[in-house]
Formats: sequence, structure tokens, C-alpha cells
Amino acid sequence: MLTKCLQSLAAQRTKAGEVIVAWQGDDSETRDTVSRMRECVGFDLRAVHCPAPGIVPAENAALDASTGEIILLIDDDAIAPVDWIERHLAYYDDPRVGAVGGPYDNFLLDGTAYPKRAVEPVGELKWYGKSSGNMHDHSPQWQNRAPREIAHLVGNNMSLRRTAFDRMEDGLRPYWQTFEMEVCLQVKARGYKVLFDFQNKVQHYPTGLAYSPGRDGDLQVKIYNGAYNYAFVLGKHSPWHLRAVRLGYLLGVGSVNAPGVIAVLPATSRYGHLGRELSILLKTWQSHIAGWRAGSKKRMSTPNLSRN
Repeated sequence: MLTKCLQSLAAQRTKAGEVIVAWQGDDSETRDTVSRMRECVGFDLRAVHCPAPGIVPAENAALDASTGEIILLIDDDAIAPVDWIERHLAYYDDPRVGAVGGPYDNFLLDGTAYPKRAVEPVGELKWYGKSSGNMHDHSPQWQNRAPREIAHLVGNNMSLRRTAFDRMEDGLRPYWQTFEMEVCLQVKARGYKVLFDFQNKVQHYPTGLAYSPGRDGDLQVKIYNGAYNYAFVLGKHSPWHLRAVRLGYLLGVGSVNAPGVIAVLPATSRYGHLGRELSILLKTWQSHIAGWRAGSKKRMSTPNLSRN
């Protein structure tokens, strides 16, 4: 999949100035793939090593090695259309734009597309703390929608103006989401816009266990790290007049995946085993509280957060 991703970047109508691949741990296959393709892609292709696990350390390692003013992010299991870079860059002619994103369509490895969806809202953060993504597998009719200003983007199809943010938040725990919302809130705190282009769609071929449903697997990664991170982001970026409301939402409502008191009932209905769900509730509470405290502490030491 990395080879196909890099081939799609080589086919862009607007050429990349540089492409940086972060390889982690002992994943020498990724490093070797970059070395093998370096002579045939037509751009400056480099690999940087990141010994630490997780998306955020990899993103920051690549950011540290990059030189461009506009940074584009794409996953190694995604394929970009030929005008992907061109469409992203066009928005930055407006100096008020700090981040741009687009949707993605999911596919099985045999090419079968996931079912299409028409679920609203897209990229929203409610005043009381609930976030909605809904940036994948859009109904074909949505292809004609005009670009929209939203609250946050998805990390496999987004770009950032370097002066609109600091770094990916290294206080987050290993998880496959939330870092995008955090960096978009950095962008908005500096007074920039975050835009979503419904027409600039990438193809995504997910294979990771992150997408497995249910309560099986490593719940620390699947539930508790995500709960910690979400609370961290709200603790860091919530204005003073909404802080009590948002913390109350996390602990009192939550979500089916990371429940508060109210969400325990639909979680039990979906997954069964009330006793297990009550245990998950307790550990989720602990994760939310720890994340909120860590994010609040980070807020106190970080300037430019008063706009959120």
C-alpha cells in the first residue's frame, strides 16, 4: 500500500516539493520501500526513523524533517487523486486559511467499496463537547457540495499552514484519532480558518485492528487511550465558560465506545454484559479525568488558546 500511495503522489499534476515517510521501530520494510522508490518518483523522497510508537511521534518526526510552508498529510494506506495537491494548495492563496481537508472512501483490499453514507454533521464540535466526524464514504451527491468551514479534519487527507500551528500534541497517548482535532483547534486559536473540500477525496484501504468493532482486543488502546485523548483536547482548548459543561458531558454522557453514565445503557444494549460495561465506565471515567487534568495543565503553559 505504501508503494501505491507514493505512486499516486508521483502522478500529481502539481508536484510535491518533498515527501517524507516516517518509519517506526524495526519496520525496515517501510524504510526499504522508500529507498527502492526514491529514483522513480520524481520528487525528493526521504525516510525518517521514529523509534517511539504512535501516530503523533511519527507526524512530529516528519514535521521536524520537512521544510515546506504548506504541509500535506496522507496515510500510507491511502491513494490520492491526481489533483490532490493542487486542490489543497489553491486554498492557501487566502491568508486566512490555516488548514484544509477532504473526505475519504474506504475499500476492502479486493476493491469492494464500503457502503455510502449521508450522515451529518461533518467535522463539528458542539459547544457542550460532542464531536462529529462523518468525513468518510459520502453519498455521491455530496461530491457537488461547496467547500465548508468546519471545526476539525481527518488525518489521512489534510494540510496545514506551518505558521498556523506548533506541533502535533505530544501529550496524547497512542491512538488513531483525536490528534487531528487538536491540531485544528490550534489553527483556530490563532485566528485561521479550517476548510473542508468535499470534492478532494482520497481512497483508503484500512487493514489495521483499529477498525475492528466490539469489545475484543486491547481495550487500553481501543477505549481508554481515546477517552484520555479526547478529554485532554477539551481540557486544553475549552474556554473557561464551557469547561464545567464539557467535563460534565464526558462523565455524564460520553459515547457508546467510551461511555459516561447515560451511554452505559446503549453500550450494554449493543455489546451486552452489563457488568463489563460498568467496569468500562469506571475505567473510562478515570481516563477522562486524567486526560482533562493533563490537558488543563497544558493549557496553562500554552499561549494563543483564548479563541476556542
